[in-house]
Amino acid sequence: MALREQIPKPLRGPVGFMSLFVMLAGVVIGYVLTVTGITLYFGLQPFPEGAVSSTEALTVMVVGFAVIGVGYAGWRGFNYFAY
Repeated sequence: MALREQIPKPLRGPVGFMSLFVMLAGVVIGYVLTVTGITLYFGLQPFPEGAVSSTEALTVMVVGFAVIGVGYAGWRGFNYFAY
């Protein structure tokens, strides 16, 4: 039995739109974190030199990529439940 069949028909639409919301939030937050990580890594931030290490900057960038991955999962969920 597929997951789509386990969810009642009246709830498939709201679940699909919730997945769409997860996609939008994931892409926006992931983009912000990724760009912030890149900015911190190359030292373009307004903080004093050495305030953020390169390891911390790479961590922010990796978290951004992970959140974009969650956004992609939300897009896949929207496509799965919306049709």
